[in-house]
Amino acid sequence: MIVVPWALYVGFHPTYNTPISTSTKDINPTDTTRIVPAKSSQSVPVEVNAGAVERRTASTSKIRQEPVLGPTPTNGTKPTFGRHTGRDAIFALACKYPVEYYRRFVGSLRKFGFEDDIVLAVSPPDQMKPGVKDYVIKTNVVAYAFDVDCAGRDNCKLKKEFLGYDDPRPMRTFANIRYALYEYWLQYYNDQSYILILDFRDTFFQASPFAMLPPLHERVPKYELMVFAENWKVKTIGNCKYNSLWVARCFGKPALPPIKDQAVICSGSTMGSYRAINYYVRTMLHSMDTVRCWKKGIESDQGYQNYLFYNGHFNTPEGNATLFYQGTGPVNTIGAMNGFRVPKHMKGPLDTFWKIRDSEGYILNNDGTRSACVHQWDRFYNEIARWLDNVVRDA
Repeated sequence: MIVVPWALYVGFHPTYNTPISTSTKDINPTDTTRIVPAKSSQSVPVEVNAGAVERRTASTSKIRQEPVLGPTPTNGTKPTFGRHTGRDAIFALACKYPVEYYRRFVGSLRKFGFEDDIVLAVSPPDQMKPGVKDYVIKTNVVAYAFDVDCAGRDNCKLKKEFLGYDDPRPMRTFANIRYALYEYWLQYYNDQSYILILDFRDTFFQASPFAMLPPLHERVPKYELMVFAENWKVKTIGNCKYNSLWVARCFGKPALPPIKDQAVICSGSTMGSYRAINYYVRTMLHSMDTVRCWKKGIESDQGYQNYLFYNGHFNTPEGNATLFYQGTGPVNTIGAMNGFRVPKHMKGPLDTFWKIRDSEGYILNNDGTRSACVHQWDRFYNEIARWLDNVVRDA
Protein backbone atom coordinates (compact mmCIF):
# COMPACT_ATOMS: atom_id res chain seq x y z
CA MET A 1 0.00 0.00 0.00
CA ILE A 2 1.12 3.49 -0.45
CA VAL A 3 0.58 6.84 1.24
CA VAL A 4 0.63 10.26 -0.44
CA PRO A 5 0.99 13.66 1.18
CA TRP A 6 2.62 16.81 -0.03
CA ALA A 7 1.52 18.58 -0.17
CA LEU A 8 -6.86 -3.34 3.94
CA TYR A 9 -7.40 -4.95 5.69
CA VAL A 10 -9.94 -6.89 3.79
CA GLY A 11 -11.29 -10.02 5.34
CA PHE A 12 -12.36 -12.71 2.97
CA HIS A 13 -15.07 -13.57 5.46
CA PRO A 14 -18.41 -14.51 3.89
CA THR A 15 -20.04 -11.44 5.39
CA TYR A 16 -17.86 -9.21 3.25
CA ASN A 17 -19.29 -10.69 0.10
CA THR A 18 -22.87 -10.03 1.16
CA PRO A 19 -24.14 -6.55 0.30
CA ILE A 20 -26.10 -4.88 3.08
CA SER A 21 -27.75 -2.37 0.80
CA THR A 22 -27.73 -1.27 -2.79
CA SER A 23 -28.47 2.34 -1.91
CA THR A 24 -26.94 4.83 0.47
CA LYS A 25 -30.24 6.58 1.05
CA ASP A 26 -31.74 3.96 3.37
CA ILE A 27 -28.70 3.60 5.59
CA ASN A 28 -28.59 5.17 9.03
CA PRO A 29 -24.92 5.87 9.86
CA THR A 30 -25.63 5.57 13.58
CA ASP A 31 -27.46 2.25 13.26
CA THR A 32 -25.15 -0.09 15.14
CA THR A 33 -27.28 -3.10 14.27
CA ARG A 34 -25.48 -3.07 10.94
CA ILE A 35 -22.14 -3.55 12.67
CA VAL A 36 -21.24 -7.20 13.09
CA PRO A 37 -18.52 -7.91 15.66
CA ALA A 38 -15.54 -9.80 14.27
CA LYS A 39 -12.29 -11.17 15.59
CA SER A 40 -10.42 -8.50 13.66
CA SER A 41 -10.94 -4.75 13.68
CA GLN A 42 -13.15 -5.07 10.63
CA SER A 43 -16.87 -4.57 10.39
CA VAL A 44 -19.34 -5.42 7.69
CA PRO A 45 -18.97 -2.94 4.83
CA VAL A 46 -21.79 -1.25 3.03
CA GLU A 47 -21.67 -2.13 -0.65
CA VAL A 48 -23.10 0.79 -2.53
CA ASN A 49 -24.52 0.28 -5.98
CA ALA A 50 -23.71 3.94 -6.45
CA GLY A 51 -25.62 5.72 -9.15
CA ALA A 52 -27.35 8.85 -7.94
CA VAL A 53 -27.18 10.19 -11.48
CA GLU A 54 -26.13 7.33 -13.70
CA ARG A 55 -24.54 3.95 -13.07
CA ARG A 56 -21.43 3.47 -15.20
CA THR A 57 -19.74 0.19 -15.93
CA ALA A 58 -16.59 -0.78 -17.75
CA SER A 59 -14.68 -3.99 -18.16
CA THR A 60 -11.54 -4.49 -16.09
CA SER A 61 -10.79 -7.98 -17.36
CA LYS A 62 -8.05 -6.66 -19.63
CA ILE A 63 -6.05 -4.16 -17.61
CA ARG A 64 -4.28 -1.67 -19.79
CA GLN A 65 -0.73 -1.11 -18.67
CA GLU A 66 0.02 2.01 -20.72
CA PRO A 67 -0.55 5.33 -18.95
CA VAL A 68 -3.75 7.31 -19.36
CA LEU A 69 -1.61 9.96 -21.04
CA GLY A 70 1.77 9.53 -22.68
CA PRO A 71 3.72 6.44 -23.74
CA THR A 72 4.66 3.58 -21.44
CA PRO A 73 7.73 4.72 -19.46
CA THR A 74 10.85 2.76 -20.40
CA ASN A 75 13.46 5.02 -18.84
CA GLY A 76 11.63 6.38 -15.82
CA THR A 77 12.93 7.02 -12.34
CA LYS A 78 13.96 4.20 -9.99
CA PRO A 79 13.71 4.09 -6.20
CA THR A 80 16.43 6.11 -4.49
CA PHE A 81 16.27 3.67 -1.60
CA GLY A 82 14.71 0.21 -1.29
CA ARG A 83 13.12 -1.96 -3.95
CA HIS A 84 9.64 -3.19 -4.81
CA THR A 85 8.76 -6.75 -3.79
CA GLY A 86 5.62 -6.96 -5.94
CA ARG A 87 3.53 -8.04 -2.96
CA ASP A 88 1.13 -5.72 -1.09
CA ALA A 89 1.89 -2.02 -0.87
CA ILE A 90 0.99 1.25 0.77
CA PHE A 91 1.47 4.44 -1.30
CA ALA A 92 1.95 7.95 0.07
CA LEU A 93 3.50 11.33 -0.64
CA ALA A 94 5.91 12.15 2.17
CA CYS A 95 8.00 15.09 0.96
CA LYS A 96 9.39 17.79 3.25
CA TYR A 97 8.34 16.15 6.51
CA PRO A 98 10.53 15.69 9.62
CA VAL A 99 11.57 12.24 10.82
CA GLU A 100 8.93 12.27 13.58
CA TYR A 101 6.22 11.95 10.93
CA TYR A 102 7.98 8.92 9.45
CA ARG A 103 8.18 7.30 12.88
CA ARG A 104 4.45 7.69 13.32
CA PHE A 105 3.48 6.45 9.87
CA VAL A 106 6.21 4.01 8.87
CA GLY A 107 7.23 3.11 12.41
CA SER A 108 3.77 2.13 13.59
CA LEU A 109 3.19 0.12 10.41
CA ARG A 110 6.39 -1.86 10.83
CA LYS A 111 5.80 -2.22 14.58
CA PHE A 112 2.50 -4.01 13.96
CA GLY A 113 3.95 -6.50 11.54
CA PHE A 114 3.61 -5.13 8.02
CA GLU A 115 6.65 -6.38 6.10
CA ASP A 116 5.68 -5.60 2.50
CA ASP A 117 6.15 -2.40 0.52
CA ILE A 118 5.79 1.10 1.90
CA VAL A 119 6.21 3.24 -1.21
CA LEU A 120 6.79 6.92 -0.54
CA ALA A 121 7.59 9.97 -2.61
CA VAL A 122 10.22 11.72 -0.50
CA SER A 123 12.35 14.83 -0.77
CA PRO A 124 15.63 14.46 -2.70
CA PRO A 125 18.35 13.31 -0.24
CA ASP A 126 20.04 16.74 -0.13
CA GLN A 127 16.70 18.30 0.87
CA MET A 128 15.65 15.75 3.50
CA LYS A 129 15.10 16.80 7.09
CA PRO A 130 17.66 15.49 9.61
CA GLY A 131 17.39 11.74 10.22
CA VAL A 132 14.95 10.98 7.38
CA LYS A 133 17.47 9.34 5.04
CA ASP A 134 18.77 6.95 7.68
CA TYR A 135 15.25 6.16 8.84
CA VAL A 136 13.82 5.21 5.43
CA ILE A 137 16.84 3.00 4.82
CA LYS A 138 16.52 1.39 8.26
CA THR A 139 12.80 0.64 7.79
CA ASN A 140 13.18 -0.63 4.22
CA VAL A 141 10.99 2.02 2.62
CA VAL A 142 10.75 2.09 -1.17
CA ALA A 143 11.61 5.78 -1.45
CA TYR A 144 11.41 7.85 -4.62
CA ALA A 145 13.18 11.20 -4.67
CA PHE A 146 10.39 13.46 -5.85
CA ASP A 147 10.82 16.90 -7.33
CA VAL A 148 8.74 19.11 -9.59
CA ASP A 149 8.91 22.14 -11.84
CA CYS A 150 6.57 24.87 -10.62
CA ALA A 151 5.13 28.14 -11.80
CA GLY A 152 3.87 29.42 -8.50
CA ARG A 153 2.53 27.83 -5.32
CA ASP A 154 0.83 24.45 -5.85
CA ASN A 155 1.02 24.84 -9.62
CA CYS A 156 3.54 22.26 -10.76
CA LYS A 157 4.32 19.31 -13.01
CA LEU A 158 6.64 16.32 -12.86
CA LYS A 159 10.24 16.82 -13.83
CA LYS A 160 11.27 15.03 -17.01
CA GLU A 161 13.40 12.58 -15.03
CA PHE A 162 10.40 10.96 -13.35
CA LEU A 163 8.72 9.45 -16.40
CA GLY A 164 11.76 9.61 -18.65
CA TYR A 165 9.92 12.10 -20.87
CA ASP A 166 8.17 15.44 -20.43
CA ASP A 167 5.11 15.32 -18.19
CA PRO A 168 2.18 15.15 -20.66
CA ARG A 169 -0.09 17.04 -18.28
CA PRO A 170 -0.16 20.80 -17.63
CA MET A 171 0.79 22.56 -14.42
CA ARG A 172 -1.57 21.38 -11.67
CA THR A 173 -1.91 20.93 -7.91
CA PHE A 174 -0.15 18.28 -5.85
CA ALA A 175 -3.50 16.69 -5.08
CA ASN A 176 -3.70 15.94 -8.81
CA ILE A 177 -0.03 15.15 -9.41
CA ARG A 178 0.01 12.32 -6.89
CA TYR A 179 -2.23 10.13 -9.05
CA ALA A 180 0.46 10.06 -11.72
CA LEU A 181 2.80 8.69 -9.04
CA TYR A 182 0.31 5.96 -8.14
CA GLU A 183 -0.10 5.05 -11.78
CA TYR A 184 3.67 4.78 -12.19
CA TRP A 185 4.16 2.67 -9.05
CA LEU A 186 1.41 0.24 -10.00
CA GLN A 187 3.63 -1.22 -12.74
CA TYR A 188 5.52 -3.10 -10.02
CA TYR A 189 2.47 -4.99 -8.71
CA ASN A 190 0.20 -7.76 -9.94
CA ASP A 191 -3.27 -9.29 -9.72
CA GLN A 192 -2.59 -10.84 -6.31
CA SER A 193 -1.47 -7.53 -4.75
CA TYR A 194 -3.57 -5.25 -2.58
CA ILE A 195 -2.80 -1.54 -2.45
CA LEU A 196 -3.67 1.11 0.15
CA ILE A 197 -3.34 4.76 -0.84
CA LEU A 198 -3.08 7.13 2.11
CA ASP A 199 -2.32 10.62 3.29
CA PHE A 200 0.97 10.57 5.16
CA ARG A 201 1.11 13.38 7.70
CA ASP A 202 -2.04 12.55 9.67
CA THR A 203 -2.07 8.73 9.61
CA PHE A 204 -0.83 6.03 11.96
CA PHE A 205 -1.42 2.30 12.37
CA GLN A 206 -2.56 0.01 15.18
CA ALA A 207 -2.41 -3.20 13.11
CA SER A 208 -1.46 -4.27 9.62
CA PRO A 209 -4.34 -3.27 7.32
CA PHE A 210 -3.71 -6.46 5.30
CA ALA A 211 -3.74 -8.83 8.25
CA MET A 212 -6.91 -10.64 7.18
CA LEU A 213 -5.83 -11.33 3.62
CA PRO A 214 -4.86 -14.90 2.70
CA PRO A 215 -1.29 -15.53 1.56
CA LEU A 216 -0.47 -13.91 -1.76
CA HIS A 217 -0.30 -17.16 -3.71
CA GLU A 218 -3.76 -18.24 -2.47
CA ARG A 219 -5.63 -15.15 -3.60
CA VAL A 220 -8.07 -15.24 -6.47
CA PRO A 221 -7.83 -12.07 -8.58
CA LYS A 222 -10.92 -9.93 -8.13
CA TYR A 223 -12.23 -6.39 -8.34
CA GLU A 224 -12.49 -5.07 -4.79
CA LEU A 225 -12.40 -1.33 -4.23
CA MET A 226 -12.91 0.27 -0.81
CA VAL A 227 -13.51 3.95 -0.05
CA PHE A 228 -13.84 5.43 3.42
CA ALA A 229 -16.20 8.10 4.73
CA GLU A 230 -15.86 10.76 7.37
CA ASN A 231 -18.40 10.86 10.19
CA TRP A 232 -21.83 11.16 8.55
CA LYS A 233 -23.57 12.34 11.71
CA VAL A 234 -21.65 15.62 11.79
CA LYS A 235 -20.66 16.08 8.15
CA THR A 236 -22.36 15.61 4.80
CA ILE A 237 -21.34 16.83 1.38
CA GLY A 238 -24.09 19.45 1.49
CA ASN A 239 -23.42 20.89 4.95
CA CYS A 240 -19.66 21.18 4.37
CA LYS A 241 -18.90 24.40 2.52
CA TYR A 242 -15.71 22.97 1.05
CA ASN A 243 -16.98 19.62 -0.20
CA SER A 244 -20.15 21.17 -1.62
CA LEU A 245 -18.03 23.80 -3.37
CA TRP A 246 -15.65 21.20 -4.80
CA VAL A 247 -18.54 19.29 -6.36
CA ALA A 248 -20.73 22.18 -7.52
CA ARG A 249 -18.05 24.44 -8.93
CA CYS A 250 -16.16 21.63 -10.61
CA PHE A 251 -18.98 19.49 -12.02
CA GLY A 252 -21.71 22.14 -12.16
CA LYS A 253 -24.43 23.14 -9.71
CA PRO A 254 -26.85 20.37 -10.84
CA ALA A 255 -24.27 17.78 -9.69
CA LEU A 256 -24.68 18.71 -6.02
CA PRO A 257 -28.37 18.13 -5.08
CA PRO A 258 -28.43 14.35 -5.83
CA ILE A 259 -25.50 13.69 -3.48
CA LYS A 260 -25.66 16.54 -0.96
CA ASP A 261 -27.06 14.37 1.85
CA GLN A 262 -24.43 11.66 1.45
CA ALA A 263 -21.42 11.06 3.67
CA VAL A 264 -18.19 12.76 2.64
CA ILE A 265 -15.76 10.22 1.19
CA CYS A 266 -12.18 11.10 2.04
CA SER A 267 -9.78 11.05 -0.90
CA GLY A 268 -6.87 10.53 1.48
CA SER A 269 -7.55 6.81 1.91
CA THR A 270 -8.53 4.30 -0.77
CA MET A 271 -7.82 0.57 -0.75
CA GLY A 272 -8.33 -2.37 -2.99
CA SER A 273 -7.12 -5.22 -5.09
CA TYR A 274 -4.62 -4.47 -7.83
CA ARG A 275 -7.17 -4.42 -10.63
CA ALA A 276 -9.52 -2.23 -8.58
CA ILE A 277 -6.87 0.32 -7.63
CA ASN A 278 -5.62 0.32 -11.21
CA TYR A 279 -9.14 1.11 -12.43
CA TYR A 280 -9.67 3.70 -9.68
CA VAL A 281 -6.45 5.57 -10.43
CA ARG A 282 -7.11 5.57 -14.16
CA THR A 283 -10.68 6.79 -13.62
CA MET A 284 -9.48 9.63 -11.39
CA LEU A 285 -6.78 10.63 -13.87
CA HIS A 286 -9.18 10.56 -16.80
CA SER A 287 -11.65 12.77 -14.95
CA MET A 288 -8.89 15.18 -13.92
CA ASP A 289 -7.59 15.35 -17.49
CA THR A 290 -11.10 16.04 -18.77
CA VAL A 291 -12.68 18.29 -16.15
CA ARG A 292 -9.55 20.09 -14.87
CA CYS A 293 -11.08 21.35 -11.64
CA TRP A 294 -7.88 23.18 -10.69
CA LYS A 295 -8.58 25.64 -13.52
CA LYS A 296 -11.86 26.45 -11.73
CA GLY A 297 -10.10 27.28 -8.47
CA ILE A 298 -10.52 23.81 -6.95
CA GLU A 299 -7.19 22.51 -5.66
CA SER A 300 -8.52 19.37 -3.99
CA ASP A 301 -9.04 15.89 -5.47
CA GLN A 302 -11.90 15.12 -3.07
CA GLY A 303 -14.60 16.55 -5.31
CA TYR A 304 -13.65 14.01 -7.98
CA GLN A 305 -13.70 11.17 -5.43
CA ASN A 306 -17.22 11.94 -4.23
CA TYR A 307 -18.74 12.81 -7.59
CA LEU A 308 -17.30 9.73 -9.29
CA PHE A 309 -18.25 7.31 -6.50
CA TYR A 310 -21.83 8.47 -6.00
CA ASN A 311 -22.42 8.50 -9.76
CA GLY A 312 -21.22 4.93 -10.15
CA HIS A 313 -18.00 5.59 -12.04
CA PHE A 314 -16.02 3.15 -9.89
CA ASN A 315 -18.48 0.31 -10.55
CA THR A 316 -17.63 -2.40 -13.07
CA PRO A 317 -19.18 -5.69 -14.27
CA GLU A 318 -16.65 -7.44 -12.04
CA GLY A 319 -17.72 -5.62 -8.89
CA ASN A 320 -18.79 -2.34 -7.37
CA ALA A 321 -16.91 0.01 -5.10
CA THR A 322 -17.70 -0.48 -1.41
CA LEU A 323 -18.20 2.41 1.01
CA PHE A 324 -17.11 1.98 4.62
CA TYR A 325 -18.73 4.47 6.96
CA GLN A 326 -16.60 6.03 9.69
CA GLY A 327 -15.90 3.48 12.40
CA THR A 328 -16.09 0.46 10.12
CA GLY A 329 -13.46 -1.21 7.98
CA PRO A 330 -9.67 -1.01 8.03
CA VAL A 331 -9.42 2.82 7.93
CA ASN A 332 -11.03 4.96 10.61
CA THR A 333 -11.17 8.62 9.51
CA ILE A 334 -11.91 10.61 12.64
CA GLY A 335 -11.19 14.24 11.72
CA ALA A 336 -14.74 15.46 11.17
CA MET A 337 -15.64 14.44 14.72
CA ASN A 338 -13.71 17.47 15.94
CA GLY A 339 -14.38 19.73 12.98
CA PHE A 340 -14.13 23.50 13.39
CA ARG A 341 -17.72 24.03 12.26
CA VAL A 342 -19.27 21.16 14.20
CA PRO A 343 -21.55 22.51 16.97
CA LYS A 344 -20.01 22.17 20.42
CA HIS A 345 -22.75 19.87 21.67
CA MET A 346 -21.93 17.41 18.88
CA LYS A 347 -18.24 16.95 19.63
CA GLY A 348 -15.89 16.16 22.46
CA PRO A 349 -13.01 13.89 23.51
CA LEU A 350 -12.57 10.54 21.81
CA ASP A 351 -12.74 8.67 25.12
CA THR A 352 -15.49 10.33 27.18
CA PHE A 353 -17.70 11.76 24.41
CA TRP A 354 -17.24 9.48 21.39
CA LYS A 355 -16.23 6.50 23.54
CA ILE A 356 -13.88 5.03 20.93
CA ARG A 357 -10.69 4.53 22.98
CA ASP A 358 -9.94 1.44 24.98
CA SER A 359 -8.23 1.22 28.38
CA GLU A 360 -4.81 1.36 26.72
CA GLY A 361 -5.67 4.38 24.59
CA TYR A 362 -6.09 2.67 21.21
CA ILE A 363 -8.70 4.02 18.78
CA LEU A 364 -11.67 1.70 18.24
CA ASN A 365 -14.08 0.84 15.46
CA ASN A 366 -17.79 0.76 16.21
CA ASP A 367 -17.65 -2.95 17.00
CA GLY A 368 -15.14 -2.36 19.82
CA THR A 369 -12.10 -3.68 17.96
CA ARG A 370 -8.99 -1.62 17.34
CA SER A 371 -8.90 0.26 14.06
CA ALA A 372 -6.06 -0.96 11.85
CA CYS A 373 -5.42 2.50 10.41
CA VAL A 374 -6.32 5.85 12.00
CA HIS A 375 -6.59 8.80 9.63
CA GLN A 376 -6.87 12.52 10.44
CA TRP A 377 -5.76 11.90 14.00
CA ASP A 378 -4.18 15.37 14.22
CA ARG A 379 -7.62 16.97 14.61
CA PHE A 380 -7.37 15.50 18.13
CA TYR A 381 -3.69 16.38 18.47
CA ASN A 382 -3.73 17.41 22.14
CA GLU A 383 -5.55 14.23 23.03
CA ILE A 384 -3.53 11.76 20.96
CA ALA A 385 -0.02 13.04 20.20
CA ARG A 386 1.77 12.17 23.43
CA TRP A 387 0.15 8.72 23.62
CA LEU A 388 0.96 8.07 19.97
CA ASP A 389 4.63 8.96 20.39
CA ASN A 390 5.00 7.02 23.64
CA VAL A 391 3.01 3.91 22.83
CA VAL A 392 2.38 3.36 19.13
CA ARG A 393 5.18 4.73 17.02
CA ASP A 394 8.57 3.01 17.03
CA ALA A 395 11.40 4.11 19.31
